[in-house]
Amino acid sequence: MIKNIQLDDWSTLEDKLKALLPKDYTHFIIENEAITIDEDMLEAVELKPQTIIVDYAIDNTYLNDAQYFNQHEATFEAWMNNSNHYPNVIFHIETVLHILEDYTVDHLFDLALLSLLKGNSFVDRHIVYDFHQSFVTSSGLWEIITELNFEHTTQFLLNVLAYEHQYSLPYSKKQIELPQEATPIQRWLKSTRFKAPRFLYNAKCKRELKQFKKDNYVYDKDPNKLKNHIVFLGHHYRFQGNSRYLFNHLAKHYSKTTVYFITDEVKGPNFLEPETKETNELIESAKVVILEDLMPDHLHPNGKVVQLWHGTPIKRLFFDRVDQVSSDNHKPSRAKVFNKWAHQDYLICDSEASEPYFETGFPSKHLDFISCGYPRVRYLLDKVDDKPYLSFIQKELKLDPNKQTLLYAPTKHTHDNHDDILPVSDGLVKKYNIIYRPHPDNEGTFEPEQVITAPSNIETQDLILVADFVLTDYSSLIFDALTADKTICQYTPNQEVFDQQRGVYEEVMQSLSTVRYSDKKALHNDLISHQMTTVKSNPFINTNNQSYEQISTLIDSIMKN
Repeated sequence: MIKNIQLDDWSTLEDKLKALLPKDYTHFIIENEAITIDEDMLEAVELKPQTIIVDYAIDNTYLNDAQYFNQHEATFEAWMNNSNHYPNVIFHIETVLHILEDYTVDHLFDLALLSLLKGNSFVDRHIVYDFHQSFVTSSGLWEIITELNFEHTTQFLLNVLAYEHQYSLPYSKKQIELPQEATPIQRWLKSTRFKAPRFLYNAKCKRELKQFKKDNYVYDKDPNKLKNHIVFLGHHYRFQGNSRYLFNHLAKHYSKTTVYFITDEVKGPNFLEPETKETNELIESAKVVILEDLMPDHLHPNGKVVQLWHGTPIKRLFFDRVDQVSSDNHKPSRAKVFNKWAHQDYLICDSEASEPYFETGFPSKHLDFISCGYPRVRYLLDKVDDKPYLSFIQKELKLDPNKQTLLYAPTKHTHDNHDDILPVSDGLVKKYNIIYRPHPDNEGTFEPEQVITAPSNIETQDLILVADFVLTDYSSLIFDALTADKTICQYTPNQEVFDQQRGVYEEVMQSLSTVRYSDKKALHNDLISHQMTTVKSNPFINTNNQSYEQISTLIDSIMKN
């Protein structure tokens, strides 16, 4: 367990820590007025028997250019490659007690640095700290450092830190050695033999910080640019999902304000082509911008941002992921993700039970959560008994009325292994109309034989409506189907591999354990014989969906202000 300690007298720290050990505490953090702790992120930290490096913001902005968050462990050298240096560690009690046996420590940064120098630290990607002032080491720390022997590369980096904190260099310039992964500014200091004037160093740091902010979505909103309209940005500019159904509701029932949807999939006066100068200006001047994913890099809205997202998470979200997200060049940087979410104001959830996963998967402590249900699920609830409409969709799909219908909709896959896809047998085809709807990013890569491929103009929600059974893997539409009272199955034959590559939320998966299959023969037999288990209740479904009403009320309040 982790203990939060408020420390007025550093001489009491050793006794406090000794008292914690019998109570099963293994780690601690020090709280003060210059640090805000994100308790949700702190609770999500995986504990290891060593010092833990966690991520941090500075005044609610991500300004750290660290690269070690794609690793499980990091050295002091890796930590020094931060573009700025803060005591972003969770202290291991036993490690600190060993330090206090040998040294008198009375500064937070001193204790952090000595802990980091003790050996490799475990890395956890959650953004636990928000620092509100700069931290520096004390002169007493450097008296300790000069007594210790380190590798020449470590000595070089300690010289860098001493230079930054305006202390005398602890090690001779003749014996230090430049690390292989040294940053540009460290190489520059080495080339100047640490004799660069302070004003020149500061100017160089300011230029780098300015460029970093430009590259990583740091900006200030300008309320003077706001005009009285609302803009929707669907997922990848598509006219689908939560955005589509909320837009359709507002277009029909909300006449107070002009509402635009940014997409090239639909034509009309309220539909605008993406990425034109006029469209971008409308987005940046809108009083309300409604999203279903991350904001595109080039757009900087000045109004309130409402995040609909695109489903109750089964797969782990960004900061909770177990794979090395930041090493993937196709993924946004940690800085961009944090800073984009920092500019958002409201997050719509389908149920209160899903809130904790957004609290740790994204930086959301500043967001207002509204667990009113998703608009796309409200659409299902409104349409599920509309027999003329269901008949229309069935005819569009040319479904055999003498068969029941199975919708198979697997989630996105980033590899070419088709073992995750359930083979469609003659027996299944004889028993069911089988509709196959791949994730949009996997369209055309693989398709089972003998299935009905739904036209792209028919929404997934309409496919759920006409289905008797819904089969998926890690897609959140399983909760949509449950809310619409459909029988569901989960096919996850390679879950161990998926857990290593991405990870799932165990509590969410556990809620579906009675309908999960890893063996294709068992699933096939149960589908043929109609032996699937019925899920009678699930904490992640919300049949009392008030999304249209509550989001409309929210928009009204924003527009009035």
